[in-house]
Amino acid sequence: MQRSANGNRRFILDNLVWFIGSMILAFLIWMIATLQSDPIQQQRFRDRIPVHMNADAGLLITYPAVANRQASIVIRAPSSVLDLLTSDEIVVSADLSGLTAGEHFVELKATLARQQATVFDISPHQMRVILEEAAQRQVPLRAVVTGEPPAGYSRGEPTFNVNLNQVLASGASSNVNEVVAAQVELDLRQQRNPLEVDLRLNPVDADGNVVNDVTLDPQVVRVSVNIRRREDVREVSVRPNVQGMPPSGYVLNTLSYEPQSVLVSGTPSLLAAMEDTLSTQPIDLSDHTSSFEVSVPIILPNTDLLLLSGPNITVYVEIKPVTTSKQFEAIPVKILGMGDNLMAKISPNTVSVLVNGPQEVVNKLTADDIGVVLDLNGLAPGNYTLPLSVSVGQGQIPNEGVSVLPGEVDVQIIDNSSTPITPEGTEQP
Repeated sequence: MQRSANGNRRFILDNLVWFIGSMILAFLIWMIATLQSDPIQQQRFRDRIPVHMNADAGLLITYPAVANRQASIVIRAPSSVLDLLTSDEIVVSADLSGLTAGEHFVELKATLARQQATVFDISPHQMRVILEEAAQRQVPLRAVVTGEPPAGYSRGEPTFNVNLNQVLASGASSNVNEVVAAQVELDLRQQRNPLEVDLRLNPVDADGNVVNDVTLDPQVVRVSVNIRRREDVREVSVRPNVQGMPPSGYVLNTLSYEPQSVLVSGTPSLLAAMEDTLSTQPIDLSDHTSSFEVSVPIILPNTDLLLLSGPNITVYVEIKPVTTSKQFEAIPVKILGMGDNLMAKISPNTVSVLVNGPQEVVNKLTADDIGVVLDLNGLAPGNYTLPLSVSVGQGQIPNEGVSVLPGEVDVQIIDNSSTPITPEGTEQP
């Protein structure tokens, strides 16, 4: 019996050894297969990761800026895990607890949400941090007027809807101490009525420069400015007094002037009695056949009134000739630049010319004043389609006012020394 029990025990032990060995071998085979299909890789993560850091109560981080609190990390993980890993699953932090105001170098630590991945390296390993004591204090409000109301209007001092005209400035003590005022800027150059507007405040130093990293409470205030018309000044329109018409054959095209309104100073009773529009000395157009510019005096209804913006206005008058059109028929085409022993046949050999220009000039033109030219300079024998050029009189009509119908002609250039002449079209040696 004892011998049989020993045999069974030995049989069990032998099989257990084979079983454990088989399990180890299977595990190794599984590991090798897994590593081949999903190998472990080590690579730098594609994005830089924000560094989380918080100072103790009463302290502020003044360096580095939030945008510069970033780190780059190298991760070791299976390829499939690296492909799926996102920046939200990575946390980089620095422990600032217990640190006092001043400069410190703190170690960065990174943790990953996925257990299959580990952090191999983090860069930088340390980050320079400057802590400052937080500060708060009340600063006065200040309005800077960058542009005054138009002439003839006056303004009161800007007022704010804030008690005691003060706001709370908060931030690092070094920055808060630089702030001398919370400032708004007002441009009143286009304002003719009382103004009420909400504006954002800026913390500024003694030189008027904005101090960064300082928070104001409130950040927006309502500013009111009382703008009113001056009783001793009135703004009135001006109209140039244009008389007559240009001579026959000419027309007034446009008229403009500057300024179109002026400031008049005087007693309130005299200003109230004024018309809404002032006139100028007469501008006579009867002798003008071209555009011109003239400065003319403004006429005041009372000698006790005074023009604050100058006694004259400048008037720009554009006068153009009356235009008309006239068509000239059967104008012969003249050839220029024909080479020796060459002959040209052109079709058609006469054209129509349409002239558009000043009536006075066009009405005096005759067919003899029209010249149509075909330039053959440098052309060898052959067939061509060529443009025509035209001139009218002594150049009184610009080229854009003249049209040739048709604008091109067919040309055959023949070598006269070897080809007999065929009476077709027009031949010009």
